[in-house]
Amino acid sequence: MNDLLNEIREKFFNYLLRRPSTNSQAYEFLKRQKLSDSQINFLIREANESALIDDLAYSQLFIDGHLSWGNAKIFYELESRGVSREIIDEALNLSQDEISRARDIAETWRSSGLDDRKILTRLRSRGFSGRAVRAAFE
Repeated sequence: MNDLLNEIREKFFNYLLRRPSTNSQAYEFLKRQKLSDSQINFLIREANESALIDDLAYSQLFIDGHLSWGNAKIFYELESRGVSREIIDEALNLSQDEISRARDIAETWRSSGLDDRKILTRLRSRGFSGRAVRAAFE
């Protein structure tokens, strides 16, 4: 490995250790370093093999950090970060289901005195499905 590639590799791995990233985000980071596609693929493969990049783990952490969001909003955000639909679906299947999240949130908001109309609007604006919103009121 030449000195420049080794320097960029070090910078890239430090970046991944500071900030969990998707394969797509890692690719964009390396593309800005003006590397060839073969060099980028080499470094991304190395990061994947070292578990520094894992789109499923990234998605699960993202979902766990956004439990007040519905599946539609989570899906949109993860897809915009370059995560594949299949991985997003898998991560959502592994997480707490959307209906339970909507019920928990609605219950919390109700106990704080928020009226049902506002709860309904907030749940919808956070990307909860109609089915989850209806279940929160049953």
